[in-house]
Amino acid sequence: MRKRILTVGRADMNMILNTSAIPAANGVVEGLNYSYAPGGGGSVAAVSFAKLSADSVFCARVGDDENGIRLIKYYNDCGVDTRYITRDSEVDTGFSALINEAGISTRTINYPGANKKFGREDLENGFMSYPDALFLQFELPDRECVAATRLAKRQEIPVFIDAGPRKFELPLELLENVEIFSPNEEEAYHYTGVYPSDPEKCLKVCMALCTKINAKYIVLKLGRRGSFIYDGKYYHVVPAYDITFVDGSAAGDVFSAALTTEYLRHGDIKAACEFANLAGAIAVSREGSYNAVPTRKDVEKYAEHIGIKLS
Repeated sequence: MRKRILTVGRADMNMILNTSAIPAANGVVEGLNYSYAPGGGGSVAAVSFAKLSADSVFCARVGDDENGIRLIKYYNDCGVDTRYITRDSEVDTGFSALINEAGISTRTINYPGANKKFGREDLENGFMSYPDALFLQFELPDRECVAATRLAKRQEIPVFIDAGPRKFELPLELLENVEIFSPNEEEAYHYTGVYPSDPEKCLKVCMALCTKINAKYIVLKLGRRGSFIYDGKYYHVVPAYDITFVDGSAAGDVFSAALTTEYLRHGDIKAACEFANLAGAIAVSREGSYNAVPTRKDVEKYAEHIGIKLS
């Protein structure tokens, strides 16, 4: 049976500018190319859930403008339930300009727009979808992050947290009903002061996190080293799969969505991490973010190709 997963987060329109150099003050350079694409980690996760055969519901806020219309159409085309996205006629849709200087750096200019007005009313509207689980990232204000987990507890549904972007003031102990808390390496270091560079330090990170947040599982995303699971007593290392790296833009969001989807199917955390590692491997072998998101069939075919038997 397909699980209904409610994602709450940002919805942005991104303008991606690719250039060989950044102009100096008052200067002009000739860019390479530009494109538009949906943005916001929440929206990548919502699309990933739909492609991985979950019943995906996205709760966000956009402007009642052309960008908002385009985003909603895109989500609908991907199979995401957009009935709980608020269209605000008083502000513009969130917008980000990403300036990619070839082989050097990426600079981002973000205009929060409608995202800045996301509040309790939006959350309560999203929970009217009667989800089986809540998926949360830290893109929302601290107050809304905490409120979302309390609403999940009230409905007796588990909370899955992709712990980025890093929050400097959010008291993790206030987050409720957390099933899986999953930071990447930099986020883990931010929350604990320990960098998870080897299994011993990964364990130290997890033990430190357990003093800050009440979660059934801590799952560290370790990139090419795979993932690390801790349940409060025991740990397990799930190695990554060797694949040609192209672009890691969507890897973390895809991993977290795949982990959540698969765990809700059978409750086996190790098997869920193995599935998520497969999905993440496919994502880094593709260019872009949304174009990199695999379907469940993609993951199954890749597993079969490398001789992995899925649960």
